[in-house]
Amino acid sequence: MLAPDSLVLEGRFRVLRPLGSGGMGQVYLGEQVSLGRKVAIKVLHQDLHAQAGMAERFKREARLLSAVEHPAVVHIVDFGESGDHACLVMEFVEGESLYDVLTPGPMPPGRALPLLQQLAEGLAAIHDKGIIHRDLKPENVFISPGARGEQARLLDFGIARLVEPDANSSVSQVGVVLGTPEYLSPEQAVGAKVDTRSDLYSFGVLMYRVLAGRLPFDGPSPRHFLAQHASHAPRPLDRAAPSLSRYVGLLSLVMRLLEKDPAKRPQNAHELADALAAAYSALSAFTPGLGTPVYMPQGGGPSSGTAIFAGGDTAPSAGPSGTAVFAGGAAAAPPPGSGTAAFGVAQAGSASMAPVAQRTGTAAFGTRPSGSVASVTGGASVVKPQNLTVMLTDIQGFTERTSRQTHEENARMLDTHDKLLMPLVKEYEGRLIQKRGDALLVVFRSPTAGVACGMAMQDRLWRFNQTVPPEEQLHVRVCLHAGEVLVTQDTVLGEPMEVVESVEHVAAAGEVTFTEAVNLARNRAEAGVEPCGTITLPGRDEQVQLYRCQRAAEGPPFGERFAPSGGMGARMEPVLARVKGAFSPLRTRLGALHLGARLRGASLRVGERLPSGLATLRTSRRHQLALLGGVLVLLAAGAAWVLHFNDPAVRALALLEEGRKDEAQARLEEVPEEEQKAPAWRRARAAVYHAKNAHKSEYFLLSKLDEEGRSQVEDRVLDGLAEDYGRDGGKAMETLLGGFPKERVVGHFEDLAEEDYSLRQWGALRYLEHARATAGVDLVEAYVRALESESCDIRAVAAERLEALGDADAIPALTRVTETPREKAVFGTKDCGHERANAAIQRLKKKGD
Repeated sequence: MLAPDSLVLEGRFRVLRPLGSGGMGQVYLGEQVSLGRKVAIKVLHQDLHAQAGMAERFKREARLLSAVEHPAVVHIVDFGESGDHACLVMEFVEGESLYDVLTPGPMPPGRALPLLQQLAEGLAAIHDKGIIHRDLKPENVFISPGARGEQARLLDFGIARLVEPDANSSVSQVGVVLGTPEYLSPEQAVGAKVDTRSDLYSFGVLMYRVLAGRLPFDGPSPRHFLAQHASHAPRPLDRAAPSLSRYVGLLSLVMRLLEKDPAKRPQNAHELADALAAAYSALSAFTPGLGTPVYMPQGGGPSSGTAIFAGGDTAPSAGPSGTAVFAGGAAAAPPPGSGTAAFGVAQAGSASMAPVAQRTGTAAFGTRPSGSVASVTGGASVVKPQNLTVMLTDIQGFTERTSRQTHEENARMLDTHDKLLMPLVKEYEGRLIQKRGDALLVVFRSPTAGVACGMAMQDRLWRFNQTVPPEEQLHVRVCLHAGEVLVTQDTVLGEPMEVVESVEHVAAAGEVTFTEAVNLARNRAEAGVEPCGTITLPGRDEQVQLYRCQRAAEGPPFGERFAPSGGMGARMEPVLARVKGAFSPLRTRLGALHLGARLRGASLRVGERLPSGLATLRTSRRHQLALLGGVLVLLAAGAAWVLHFNDPAVRALALLEEGRKDEAQARLEEVPEEEQKAPAWRRARAAVYHAKNAHKSEYFLLSKLDEEGRSQVEDRVLDGLAEDYGRDGGKAMETLLGGFPKERVVGHFEDLAEEDYSLRQWGALRYLEHARATAGVDLVEAYVRALESESCDIRAVAAERLEALGDADAIPALTRVTETPREKAVFGTKDCGHERANAAIQRLKKKGD
């Protein structure tokens, strides 16, 4: 035991109090003396430290762990020996353990998948350093709040070991199996050699627990758990959690992680992270189920462990290992009631594939049986082959991009992709067969329609890319081939499917690439083409010539010759109709006046004596003309208002106020490219980007405004910038805000600072202080409001500022902060501005005395 206030590691860290004890050591709350920040100090138990070679291994592991810089891995601050103790100093993590989060029940997939992907990425980071964790379990995972949402953190590497040639046993020198029985891999359970794939098995158990709220085995004793991990089949996840039955791919991934044979699991954590990212992208893009991404590991060997999804006696077909992993079995359809099947397996109760003996390869959107394609049935009817044009599109560099972007950025990217391209499929009478994240599989009856749709897609993408920074641009491959295919409800079967995939492997982004079959059948007058190489037909030596559409010298690549109908004239028709409707009563009134004048003229010509009546008519006419003038003014103003309100930028901002950000974005994307340079369009687009948390794009557009464009900035845009400043602040934001008229910004921010606490209130307040423009703000009252924030950092800064302002009126609000119950943290309780508020109270009371 270390005594409180004792110093370790040459006096660099002070022990504050013990936090707990585990199988490997004692954990203390400590303080880094030089910085005054809290840390966790783990001290290895004396009996372990005394074992031969343990101290050296401890140092090697600590050295490697300290080199891991990943948000999902707790950071190692320092390590070494202090007297008779081996110490490991880690950052003090605040948050809630995954174990506590799961106490009420399982997580929904929409929340679980991002956290699990973060953990997989963190696991990959430590594996890359040659370290196996060996004790993955909910207690060793913490969920911390962050500016970008929840962040999962891997903790407790106390029994981790190096991946090295002599690391051939998971049993310690005292004969105890290391790890937690409920989460041990079969290798650990029997004392066999372990490698990084052992962690992937434990990850599968953890993932099962997160999604089902229970373990795959019942135990109940440690001895039972060891035996079950070693030799028993786990309970299928869809039986433990029937609500997940429609997520076929997700079910299959978990069960694959739980394979007894390490060779049948995903082979590394990077592969696992990619599969989780694809599943989450599919969910974010609102595709049916989470199982749609096809996950295809490399390597051979017969498929196994898939009969659990085929139902009872159905035997899996022989074939490449993992060919239909996400489809819930090699060739077997899922049981009735299992929901939408993944790509390559028809839906139960609709179209189903006839059993085949062998699969010769895996297609992105389905697999083709060897030899001739078997008939596909749906009920009593037979789906007959059709001669169609098949289009396959995907985003260039999608996998690499999703790995470096946040989940929110990936979701926005796919949402934008869909909004740009999906309407064009309908416009050109294409039929969307499948959607897998970034990839679209579409069929057309006409090759000409397919080529024209591809050109329209590339033109629309080009226009979009002109408005966003390079890192947010979308570069898409469009590939086409024509031939005889079988089309079911959710897949395309036949050789053309494999051919178009071969085209995809060589096609360039930004082009429309197609085969000789498409070129011969299309209307050649529609667009010029040029040859661009050849491909070899799958399974043959035959070469196929490829072509691509010729690009324009400048501007949109295909000159918008195939832009969909509905240009500016079409968009203005509703506006003009409303204006026309507003003038209808006026035309009726003018007609009546004209008819009255003609009648009066006729009466006078026949000598009728109506002098007093004539005078009355003339007076009435003057009144009518005056009324007419007023009506014309009102109608002109009304027409101007109608035109203003239907301006895309104005309408988009109005939609944002209603919370309809997708509709606002769609309204702006309808605007032709030449009109997208207008300042009002850019400001509205920036506001949409802000609403969708695409802040880099928001700043990019606003930085391109000229002086006049900044002078007309809307309140909505300034609200967003205030919120951004409250979130991040920094020089870049200060420079951006400094480019807008100071009076306009200061006046609006003064109003925001007087509001109840919000992120924009906080941002406005902080910016006004930065700009030294707080004369119109009651700072004490504004910072008192900020104490209501749930952000611990904001509370602490607000308390500090109230202390500096020196107004004792702030003491009641500061007292309320100190009386707020403290939340539990990893080690002890969480300081959420409590200490800073207490210090401010003492200072203000002392000043008052």
